[in-house]
Amino acid sequence: MNDVELVHVLRGSHPEAVHRGVVALVDSAGTLREAYGDAETLVWLRSIAKPFQAALVAELTADSYALTSEELAIMSGSHGGTPEQVAILRGLMERIGVTETDLHCGVSAPLDRKAADQLRQAGMKPTVLNHPCSGKHLGMVAACRAMGWAVEGYEHFDHPLQRLVVDKLADLTDCPTAQIAVALDGCSVPTFGLTLRQVALGYARLGTVENAALASIRAAMRAHPVLMSGHGRMDTALMQVTNGRLLAKDGSEGMVAISLPEAGYGLVIKISDGATRALMPIVTELLARFDFITTEEAAQLRTAYPTSLKIHTGEQAGTLKVVI
Repeated sequence: MNDVELVHVLRGSHPEAVHRGVVALVDSAGTLREAYGDAETLVWLRSIAKPFQAALVAELTADSYALTSEELAIMSGSHGGTPEQVAILRGLMERIGVTETDLHCGVSAPLDRKAADQLRQAGMKPTVLNHPCSGKHLGMVAACRAMGWAVEGYEHFDHPLQRLVVDKLADLTDCPTAQIAVALDGCSVPTFGLTLRQVALGYARLGTVENAALASIRAAMRAHPVLMSGHGRMDTALMQVTNGRLLAKDGSEGMVAISLPEAGYGLVIKISDGATRALMPIVTELLARFDFITTEEAAQLRTAYPTSLKIHTGEQAGTLKVVI
């Protein structure tokens, strides 16, 4: 990975650790407007792909199921597994006539700490609907039902649904289908490898392409950032602070992707070592540097995600410093 130093972790005034990474800012025509490191670095989309996968689900189910904005929001994100999110998914599951055994994402404790604690205190075990990817999986099952495809095996790359996912990504990123790398994601479905520039192009077009499916995903993410993700999550904070002026999705291994519909840009950041602590300082710095957020919005983000490193007494021992 041809990366650069993005964030220094300072203890006192001297570096204790360094987070390297790659950044790409691309417009909806595919022009690389800014880069730090090699924007042609291949990255795995993982959860960054969810808004695109949800858009395909919205398209395929349009004539069969009236998917609500809340349902589409949960499909577009990595949800916290809260009672509200689970109830919405359960309602859709009953509406389309499937059971938990039809979802092949596995069982996971809720990402939301309060929801996880409530389950433990009640002596209950998590279910598949608590998994952060269960919304995506339920959407895929709904698409299979709508299209008359077999539900069994929907997660495999040779299933027609997954083939259409690749076609959707190819269309939005200008990458030939045959050049999109494929591997196994953490929730059993395929994940896809594209260059950082191509991912940023996809996010630029997420915010600008005018079709009904993408418009429904934009509306869902704007209206329900907490349902899409959860309280205190980075992508939620970015959308709340800007009142939906930008759309964001964080991903595994130190990635975040941001769509800037008004400017027509996509911004993607990958931290090489996967450290999430490095993301918000660099995200806030770049959004402010490029005038995508106001001074007040940047201050709100820095308050919610401080760069100071404090010890248990409250004293500051160091800081996270953006170095590009």
